[in-house]
Amino acid sequence: MNNSKFSNRTSNDETNNSLNVIFNRKDFFNESSAMKTIWIFLCFLFITSCRVDVDEIVKYQVDNQGVVIATPYLWRAILHQKEPVSNGVIKFPILYHDNVLVPATNGVEGCLLSLINTKDGSVLWHWSDLFYDTEFNDVYFFIQNKNLFTYQNGSRSYCINMDNGLTHWKNMRDRIFDIRLDSFGQSYFTYASITNNDGYDEQIAFKGDIQSGEITEYLTANFTYEHHDCVRAVCSVVQVPDRENLVVVYYAENLPDWITQSYFGLYNTESKEWVWDKIAIAPPQIGNVLYYQPQIVNNKIYAEIGCSIVCHDLESGKQLWKRDFTNDFTFSGFIIEDGRLIGNNEDCFTVCLDPETGREHWRTSTAGTCGSMSYLNGIVYFAGGSDRKLFAIEARTGKIVWRINPKILEADYWAQFNSWNAAQFRYNAVYVLPAKGREPAKVIALTDMYAYCFEAYQ
Repeated sequence: MNNSKFSNRTSNDETNNSLNVIFNRKDFFNESSAMKTIWIFLCFLFITSCRVDVDEIVKYQVDNQGVVIATPYLWRAILHQKEPVSNGVIKFPILYHDNVLVPATNGVEGCLLSLINTKDGSVLWHWSDLFYDTEFNDVYFFIQNKNLFTYQNGSRSYCINMDNGLTHWKNMRDRIFDIRLDSFGQSYFTYASITNNDGYDEQIAFKGDIQSGEITEYLTANFTYEHHDCVRAVCSVVQVPDRENLVVVYYAENLPDWITQSYFGLYNTESKEWVWDKIAIAPPQIGNVLYYQPQIVNNKIYAEIGCSIVCHDLESGKQLWKRDFTNDFTFSGFIIEDGRLIGNNEDCFTVCLDPETGREHWRTSTAGTCGSMSYLNGIVYFAGGSDRKLFAIEARTGKIVWRINPKILEADYWAQFNSWNAAQFRYNAVYVLPAKGREPAKVIALTDMYAYCFEAYQ
């Protein structure tokens, strides 16, 4: 990686030395007055374009294995308008017109959602229209439709206009809803329990209108009802890409002793019929649930369940492969990019599988409990783990190229509290933006104090 781009960042002393070199040249004063003026102006432009305060320079550093542990940032933005307090988490990247939505705070007055300009880190707007001052802005699932963004937190549902940061609508629902939301054309699915005509409680899918916030009961599943006291839930309804009338439904019901049986079904929203149904995803056992929506890629359904990753054929529902691990993928999940399935397992390894066969390509020791993963130009980025660092890994080889240490970045801040060890990258989403015009490709990650913008590894 070429790091010469950082060599032109000078200190104030280096700036003064540059001035002395220019103005001590004898032939400089032999030029005409007009030429002198032009020289001075050009030198001023060059010098001021290179000046960076000494305190703001973070030196490029690598460890003894050649992994980047510190790199100069393009900018950093404080996440707290007043004294730092705990703020929320955004699980997956939320971008709007190349700007990023991040969790922030206004001191003890409450949590904010802030849209940040990725060119310079300036704040475009803050949103804080929560029902309760004590509520966290935890956004684990969301729907974006043009300029509208909506998320669900218990009985509280919010929709924000991304153009101006104003509340488009907000509703206090009459029941507790799952935090999961799934996109469906111009609408979306959300999930909550009802009592059916037979007196059973079950969680079903509601169809929501993002413009108005109105929701209606839409879809339930073919539960067995063999055990009166078991939990039954439709958990995800995922639209099939390029097939507007087909959705994959994930649902589950508990058996005695808290054992869970999970199923897939393929539902036709036009005919209101099941194309196929009740395909078991894994053998019933405790904790056998999906924490993330299934992913549909190349007519295959992928999901993490318990300590396994599974792949099903979309047309028939048949399970094509299942790969078991020593632990689960609960916190990070997995991504499918460039013909590779990559996930962070809780056994502290990042693994890469062939999506067609489930065969393992590589396995790299990383960090365990991390945030969700982002992909750009052949590199996978994520933050967290036991040491709370920012990782970048080559998707093709599994080679770690970044393990950025937040303690190096924030030594200037935490030193005043004698709490240097407190610096840590949060489990928040890592945002990636491709190069655009003169703007380089960027990676944005959050610590407890700041949002950092780095030039992408490649």
